Amino acid sequence: MSQTNKPTILITGGGGGIGSVAAGAFAARGYRVAVCDIRLDAAQLTVDAVRGAGGQADAYGADIGDAAQVAALFERIAADYGRLDAAFNNAGIGGGGIPLADISEEDWERNLRINLSGTWRCMKHEIRMMLNQEGGGAIVNNCSILGINGGANASYTATKHGIAGLTKSAAVSYAAKGIRVNAVCPGLIEAGLGLNVIRRGEDALRKFLSLHPIGRAGTAMEVVNAVLWLCSDEASFIHGHMMPVDGGYSSH
Repeated sequence: MSQTNKPTILITGGGGGIGSVAAGAFAARGYRVAVCDIRLDAAQLTVDAVRGAGGQADAYGADIGDAAQVAALFERIAADYGRLDAAFNNAGIGGGGIPLADISEEDWERNLRINLSGTWRCMKHEIRMMLNQEGGGAIVNNCSILGINGGANASYTATKHGIAGLTKSAAVSYAAKGIRVNAVCPGLIEAGLGLNVIRRGEDALRKFLSLHPIGRAGTAMEVVNAVLWLCSDEASFIHGHMMPVDGGYSSH
């Protein structure tokens, strides 16, 4: 694979609605994009779209809930690109809207393994790569508005609060070493996991939208615009920030 002066970004969950939009947007800004998804075919579809638009991208299949697969992913990225300038840890799963007392052991452990431990695994390898290169890097985690607010979806809310903690802890530990770590906290988005809410029906959708003063769901691009900025030099003094992208949800 050719080595260039272009910056490199890893996007996990790159086959999904937000991840695929992010891949296209970063490629348009001149990034080489490593698109990772548990579904390699979905990652490849994103890559095909990026290349069709003239960008540079490559597909990787990995389950972030599996430590060996994550380690192998970063070995390949190091070999293919030689460095990692940015990362958007976007992969994750929903919690099914299950309240705390009704969550099974299996569902609880699955949410922890993928959302929280999976994000930690990726961050660990990203930070190690960035520490061993000139220029540091920028990491953005896809948290949730439920990472800074309460929610009835207990396992999901707990893991997103955990991601908020990882974000702030890493920002404190690595800011002086040239690595910026921040998070976006989307409200209801008409892409990715947000589609699960939208598909619950008109009553559920109306309830969720009532929590957003703007009165509508956000778009994938509105989330990606925040990620682009947080990865840019324009955000050079921003560390450990949990940025709501929520149509005013967190203003209540």
